[in-house]
Amino acid sequence: MVRKSLENGSLFIKNDVLAMIASICAEEMEGVTIVSGFKDGVTGILNRNFHKSGITVIEEEEDISLEVKIAIEYGLEIKKTCEQLQAAILHEIKTMTDISLTSLTIKVEGLTNTQALATT
Repeated sequence: MVRKSLENGSLFIKNDVLAMIASICAEEMEGVTIVSGFKDGVTGILNRNFHKSGITVIEEEEDISLEVKIAIEYGLEIKKTCEQLQAAILHEIKTMTDISLTSLTIKVEGLTNTQALATT
């Protein structure tokens, strides 16, 4: 949980809010799908990190990092798509929460082929 000081008190932002913002950014980006697995959730629990739906929020003292696991549609430029997703997530989290992430790692776990699905 992130704590921000306000004029007359404090604001607490749960890690799942950061994960939700990242998830919505990914959902809005054409050709990107969040991926997750059972093993990831167990690893997140054991490492005391917050993990939800392919997004891991890592808190270390004052540093907050995100790891986002995605699949990209076949044919899209992977590097460019990841850079766009990273920029969108960083912008939305900063704009909505005034939190600057220490790092945002995008992991491409696979490819999807929606064209093949549409033709079958």
